[in-house]
Amino acid sequence: MKDALRQLPWPVTLIGSFHDGRHNLMTASWVSQVSFRPALVMVSVAPERYTHELITASREFVVSILTAEQVGVAQFCGTQSGRSVDKVQALGLQTAPGRAVKVPVLLDCLANIECRVVETHPAGDHTLFIGEVVGGGVVKPGADPLVMRDWEWGQYLRMKDEG
Repeated sequence: MKDALRQLPWPVTLIGSFHDGRHNLMTASWVSQVSFRPALVMVSVAPERYTHELITASREFVVSILTAEQVGVAQFCGTQSGRSVDKVQALGLQTAPGRAVKVPVLLDCLANIECRVVETHPAGDHTLFIGEVVGGGVVKPGADPLVMRDWEWGQYLRMKDEG
């Protein structure tokens, strides 16, 4: 069963959170669009994570989709705790104020999706935060997203039209 689950490809994103003057980024792959109308996105976060604390307090988050070249950013943000490290400063990431949320957006990624939490659901050892998309945009059009399969980094492969 575990081997089959590991074949499921995941996007590699950073979940941005902000509360009480603290901005944090967490690497996450359990992210998915769940509705068109309204536009809803789900992120799955373990309750012990600092990001969980900040999203619970602010009721907002930003999904930043990483480019295939940002493996180092994903690794750093996935192994350091925002309780003790300012990841944005440590990595020298460029940010801008969110247009619709207080969470800053990243200027170094493929795209940002700004969300306000509309539902929260416990799901096993994680919490699902369902966010209504209230803003966002593409930063690097044409860049390939970073993906993961079987716990290995990869990139999106475009299929050529045979027609």
